[in-house]
Amino acid sequence: MNVIARLSPEEREFMTKVCEEIEKSRVDKVLPVLYAGSGGDVEHAVLLGNNLVFVDPHLPEETLLEIKRRIEMIDGKIVEEERKGELGKGGKHVVKFLLDGEEIKLTYYAEDATKIGREFKPEELERGYFVYFVKVPLPKEEKVGSLTSPESLGTLLKHIAVGGFYLERECPISRYLDPRMLGFEKVASGPISALSINYGEMGNLYRKIKEVEEIALLLKIDHELYKLRNKSKTVEFSEIMEAIYKYYNQLPDHLKQEVEKAVRRLSKE
Repeated sequence: MNVIARLSPEEREFMTKVCEEIEKSRVDKVLPVLYAGSGGDVEHAVLLGNNLVFVDPHLPEETLLEIKRRIEMIDGKIVEEERKGELGKGGKHVVKFLLDGEEIKLTYYAEDATKIGREFKPEELERGYFVYFVKVPLPKEEKVGSLTSPESLGTLLKHIAVGGFYLERECPISRYLDPRMLGFEKVASGPISALSINYGEMGNLYRKIKEVEEIALLLKIDHELYKLRNKSKTVEFSEIMEAIYKYYNQLPDHLKQEVEKAVRRLSKE
């Protein structure tokens, strides 16, 4: 796709790999691509699919103008627009455009993406999604939640179709637990541009390999491990287990064993 040539040189190799992995997938690509905290970043999203759902509550009308500006920037031609309801109050704006001979549908909601699957249930996502994409997940406004929180991340990962993908920058699935415990495998890493002060952060592409019912508990455990390690470079095994016990105790035996292995590794580092 000609769009890759328009990306910054350092990210082209990684995004080419992302496109190759997505192309190989046998998942129904009619399922949408969900982009949380999207802003107007059309140029990365169009590499992931033709049915895009953007969710970002920051300055809705300005964001929509930026979306349309960047469609034109990559030589897309807008052929249809429709507004349904009020942006920020459950409404959406749909933009259809042609790019390289293909029609792409982009549905924009000005909502808090951390509420997806709970208070906010867009019809486009009822059957789940093929790709979940997020960059720089910290909220731009005080009223908006963080996409890194175990609660929101667990809900959003849960609705990715098995065989689908999670593409992220600065929102890793886990820092101490093996992603495979949570039902994902990392397939590629590399630079991906973002409006962030963390210049050295890499993008990561994960494939969902199975459903894990306990994913929210595992994310909470990993979050507690991260908080403990940030407080002190040396943490005793017993201290870690005490901090995670209320989540650990709800896990089946096979996952308890894997968590204990991770905790022992952390306590020895």
